[in-house]
Formats: sequence, structure tokens, C-alpha cells
Amino acid sequence: MNANTARNKGARSGERETRLILAFSAWQLVLHLWQCVESGDPRLWMPHAVAYLHDLLLLGALMMVAWVVRRFAPNSLRAGGEILSVAILFIAGALLAIYPQLLREYLAFPVNVLAAGGGSARVLLTEYLGLWRLWPAGVAFVIAAAALVARVRLPEWRRARLLLWTIVVALGIVTLPRSPHPFLHSLKEEAVALVARSERVVPSLRRPPRRTNAAPAATRSLLETSKSLTADHVFLIVLEGVTSADFENAFLNANSKFFARVSDRAAFFRRYYATNLDSYTSLIAMLTSVQVPYRAYADESLYGAVNQTANLTRSLRDLGFFTLFVSTYAHQPFVPTRNDWDRVLDRGDLPSLEGWVSLGSSRMEAATEDRAALSTVVDTAAAHPRTLVLHELVYGHSTEWRAKTGQTQLAYYDAYLRDLLDRLEAKGLGPRSLLVIVSDHGDRAKVSVAENYRVPLLVVGARVPPGGDTEFRSHLDLQSIVVSYLTKTGLPPPRTETYVVGSTERWVYGAIKANGEYLFIDDEPGAVLSVRGGLDASRLRETFQSSLNEFGALFGQ
Repeated sequence: MNANTARNKGARSGERETRLILAFSAWQLVLHLWQCVESGDPRLWMPHAVAYLHDLLLLGALMMVAWVVRRFAPNSLRAGGEILSVAILFIAGALLAIYPQLLREYLAFPVNVLAAGGGSARVLLTEYLGLWRLWPAGVAFVIAAAALVARVRLPEWRRARLLLWTIVVALGIVTLPRSPHPFLHSLKEEAVALVARSERVVPSLRRPPRRTNAAPAATRSLLETSKSLTADHVFLIVLEGVTSADFENAFLNANSKFFARVSDRAAFFRRYYATNLDSYTSLIAMLTSVQVPYRAYADESLYGAVNQTANLTRSLRDLGFFTLFVSTYAHQPFVPTRNDWDRVLDRGDLPSLEGWVSLGSSRMEAATEDRAALSTVVDTAAAHPRTLVLHELVYGHSTEWRAKTGQTQLAYYDAYLRDLLDRLEAKGLGPRSLLVIVSDHGDRAKVSVAENYRVPLLVVGARVPPGGDTEFRSHLDLQSIVVSYLTKTGLPPPRTETYVVGSTERWVYGAIKANGEYLFIDDEPGAVLSVRGGLDASRLRETFQSSLNEFGALFGQ
């Protein structure tokens, strides 16, 4: 092959890659603009603009790699390298096409998508995103294929292209430190983790061996008598991602019309801590008094059997309570103690969606606001002599709610609780109702901030002595706390420490002590994320591993 032939072939190869880059760049621009217009939220325009700029930066970097392959690879490897570079561009373009529809959620909870395990990826595709939401990737493939076979020659404009890429690279580098782009953010996280691995403090946690018994061990019920219960209707209202500090600022003062009505029969727990930073595992801990020592969206076979152990739902059901689990999601696969609910209500069971705000941006986020379920909730309670209702609130799980309603999360919760109170009083159920208002967890992005795990717990009822509790407690105590108010017995003894598990895509574990000490460890690099006081990382790793082994022996695979 002479020099001119090789040069012409290389030019044709470079033109193919340029066509792909232009096709993907145009499609990404359409997707970002569409999401900005569809959201109706002007705050998203700048993040989408910067993310698109970083799309171009990534595509340009891939183009540069392809050029290096063409320029320096031996002739014998050049053909294979060109095929590989085109294939990589196809894959990259398809992956980039998926994320613009998720950018709003990603801004609220930026995770390292490259660290996600098989369980997280499966949940994202089948439960959260839904396979049908992969259509932008399919369109990207079609557009790219069309660009490859198109016979229209690209204009030379080499100087213009060089100038354009120079501007893109310059702006991309300037905006990199606070990139909203999920892949660039994840690459940065991986680089930080790589450095941290060289400074490993403790070994990685080991998965416990499989349990040998066929069924999980059942613990004894905390409530074994139906005599002299103080309430016939228990409402467990689970707020979404609210810290105690935020709740105290918004509720425990004149700003809350709900608290003003119930302050003479309400008890607030000021040192109550979440065990997990994910809703599903937090709900399991609240109902079973057993902490799941895994991130929520790991392989559920590692911990799903814990839902079969003794729990608050079953205890009250055995005493004649009709049990109702409520979430106004269109699709809710993560229901704790599922077999112990007489009814699981979701959006499809609502009498009407008219007049209520609904979302539908993704399969898991598709939901109608929580107040739409209140008529069904209260009518169910009125139809049964005894009821347990757990309402997992959806308002606040996505940032779309405020954009669509203009109402802050806690202002909405105040309105929801007032509405619930009005409906209960209208049905004559108020005096025999116990309201247990608790948050599932704090900010999922703040995995190593101890105060982020402190969440509100407010108990309201006609027989509840007003005041506050300042003892150190956690989700593992919620069963006992509810039982103590139902039976007018003492509260459970305070804890000296609690284990916590943070993060959806990483396995972060830690301990928080009653005296204010804490320690958090990222399991993958084995690095200490934050520490206060004299807690020892090696000791924490040993004790957490022991609790993991005990959990696995009872409830593991």
C-alpha cells in the first residue's frame, strides 16, 4: 500500500468517526433541550448546558484516542483499531443518550455510577428507569448508523473545527471541578478512590457464608396482648429524607399549624437516628428491629428473608388490626414485611387522580402526591375497628415536586398532616388514633456526616404525655416505642451506640456513639471518611463484620 492510499484510507476512517461525533453531539443537544423544556424548571438549563458541554468534551476525547490509534498503530493492527474505535463511539453515544432524562435526580443525589454493582444496575434498568426508557440509546444507534452510510461529504472547515474544539476543551476544563455530568463525576470519584486504595486502613468486609436453615429465625413479638391498648388506629407516617434539624426548624415552632394543634399531646425524640440512608432498608429496620447491613440495592437475596421475621405489622395484625401499606407510586416493588400487610395500596388504587399533582419522569418516580391517598386511608380506618397504616410519603423523593407545585417539602408535610388530622376528627377517630411521624433517613449524599443520620420522631395521641425525649435511640427502637405508647409501659432503654449504613452505590458503614463520637469507613478503598473521638477503624471493622456474620447466619442467602 503506497503512502497516498494509506493517507486516503485514514482520512476516510477519520471522516467516519467525525460523522459519528457530529451525530451523537446533535442527538445529545436535542435530548438536553427536550428535558429542559419538558421540566418547566429554569434552574435546570445551566446544569444541562454544562453537562452537554462535557458530553462534547468526552466525545472529543474519544475522537482524540481514535486519531492516536490511526496515527501510531502498526499497519497490521490499524484496521482492527479503527473497528474498535467506531464500536467504542457507538457504545459511548448510546450510554450518553440515557442520562439526560435522569439529570434532575442525579443533581439531587450524585452517585458514582461506575461503582454500581450488578444489583444496583438491575434495579436501575428494571425498577427505576424501566427498559422502555432506553429508547434514546436506540435512537442514538439508528442516527449513528445513518451517519455512517450517508454519502454527503462533510465540509473541510478544519480551522473552524479546530477553533470550536479548542473552545469546548477550554470551557470544559474550567467547569470540570463542579461537573453535573454523571460519567465525569464518576470518573473523578474513581480517581479519588484509586488514590485512597493506596492508603487503605482496613480490609474489605467479607460476605457471610450462606445460612444452612431453610427459614429465618423468628424473634418473639413485642406485643402479645390486646388488653387496654391506648389506641385502636396507628398511623406510621414516614417522611422522605428529612433530618431532625430541618424538622425542628420548620415544625417545632409557630411555623407549623399542625404542631400548634397537637403540641399538648405530642412527644418529640431529639436524639433518634436512622440506621440506613435508603428508604427500603430503613423501613425494614423500623418494622423488624433488625438492621440490614447492606446497601439497599445490593442483591436482595442477601437480606430479603429478614422481612419474614417477627415484626410490628404481624404483631398488630395478630391482635386484630387491619394492616395497610400505602405509597402513591405507580410502581413500588420495595415493600417491607410484604406478606404481613392485608392490603398494599399504590397509585392504581386511588379513587381519582383528578386535582392532584402527578409525576411520571421514570418508572420508580412515577407517583401522585400523598394527599390523594388520605380519603382512602381514613375510610379504611373507619371501616375497621383496629388498623395499622404505614404511609410512605413520596413528596420530596424527587426534586420535581417543588418545581411542579412551588411548595417546599416540609410545608407540604405540614399541610398533609393537618389534612389527615381534619379527616380523622371528622370521622370521630381522633381520640383513638396514635400518629407516629418519622423520617426514613437524611440526605443520601452525605454518607459520612453523623448529624445527617439524626432524623425526627414525633408521636401524637390523646394519651401521649407531651414533652421531649433526649435519650439516644434509633430505628431499631421504633417497634418498642410504638408498643410502649400503646400499652402505657416504659420506653426501651437508651443505646450507647448505633451502626449505620450509608450510600446507594457504595458500601459505607459506620458507628455513632451516644457521647458524640463517630467513625465512617468506605468499604471499597477501606478508607476512613470521617472520624470524631477515639473510635478505632480496625475495631469498628471487626465488630461490623461480626454483626454482618450474625445477620447472614439468620437471614442471608
